[in-house]
Amino acid sequence: MRVLTKTSLYYVLVSLLVFAVGGTLFYLSMREEIYDEVDDQLFTDKENIISYVRQHNRLPNVTSGISEAILVKEGHPESLVMEQLSDTLIYSSYDEEEIPFRQLTFSVQQQGKIYQYTVLKSLMDFQDLVESTVLAMFWTFLLLLTGLVFVNYYTSKYTWRHFYDTLSKIKRYTLAQHQPLRLQHTTTKEFQELNEVLQNMTGKIHSDYLNLKEFTENVSHEIQTPLAIVSSKVELFMQSENLTEEQAKLLSDMYGAINRLARLNKSLILLTRIENREFGVDEQVPLHQVLQDLLTQLQEVITMRGLEIKVEKLEEVYLKMNSGLADVLLQNLLHNAIKHNQPGGSISILLTSEKLCVKNTGDAPQEQPEELFSRFRVGDDTVGSLGIGLALVKKICSLYQLHPKYRYGSGVHSLCIYFT
Repeated sequence: MRVLTKTSLYYVLVSLLVFAVGGTLFYLSMREEIYDEVDDQLFTDKENIISYVRQHNRLPNVTSGISEAILVKEGHPESLVMEQLSDTLIYSSYDEEEIPFRQLTFSVQQQGKIYQYTVLKSLMDFQDLVESTVLAMFWTFLLLLTGLVFVNYYTSKYTWRHFYDTLSKIKRYTLAQHQPLRLQHTTTKEFQELNEVLQNMTGKIHSDYLNLKEFTENVSHEIQTPLAIVSSKVELFMQSENLTEEQAKLLSDMYGAINRLARLNKSLILLTRIENREFGVDEQVPLHQVLQDLLTQLQEVITMRGLEIKVEKLEEVYLKMNSGLADVLLQNLLHNAIKHNQPGGSISILLTSEKLCVKNTGDAPQEQPEELFSRFRVGDDTVGSLGIGLALVKKICSLYQLHPKYRYGSGVHSLCIYFT
């Protein structure tokens, strides 16, 4: 949930709570004031009746109406009532409903007799007043709340616009742009401090990236030359006629280690370039065609190892990615299936619009499946394996939002790349 939506929601909830509590207190306060006013009128009528009896020595006329009434009846000394306030309902034939009344009952003595008076006053007008007032307050509050919510939302949106601009630029920022992060100046102190911190941080990261990139390029260039010289010298030395069997074996081991180091250097450089996202030119790569070409190139190696190729399905699939990385991806998958296979084993290939699966026979892996995609992890001690092939596969898949999955069962390794 966005911060503006969450803030507006909290604002509405707090406002509703305040309105509910405030409205309840207002209603109770108004009801108390109305009852006090009606009670005062009832006591005034009582005083007037008692004063009339004392002055005229007779009972006043009994009245009855819609909004008020005075009732009188003879009382008994045993049921003498001095003062009693209560609420009652009286049915009105005019309104065809029961109307709430407030009544005051008291006793008056006249010519040796006791009379019980009941003065009633209608609460209908006051209830109508309360309902009208509450309804008016409700609509006023609703309009006020709606207006404040919109004003708060658009004001906050205007205030936070620089923050969202900064967030958008950070999402789009990549080190491959070869330029530092540029953020818009804002008069809001907190956002300006955030922009300054982000600019300093990304500037330092960009500088470190350029230094590391330059170092990697220099190292790769400087290492390749001496490796090529050493490799050629060892190869010439191996062609000498006066070598003993032990010397020839040592030179052969040295030559293999040097070649392995050269291949490792190239693989690590490629892995670093992938991590730095230096492959920016994408195109629609025909995976089926690249796969067929690689199978043709590797046919001699496959035949030497006595492996059988089974193409279960080979649909025409075009994937938008860098063609060089597509070639590296498929090469590593096939080389992995060849190196970690068993003599006389098989390799099955399945290519559809949803996935690419390369399956090969072989012994159970010694590592956990999730660790096989780490650097320098191999399933066995295969000679010549750098332990970095599947790490390259994982990095390329991460770059293009592909999903590699590995599974082993019934003596078959299955590595699938899902395109969706």
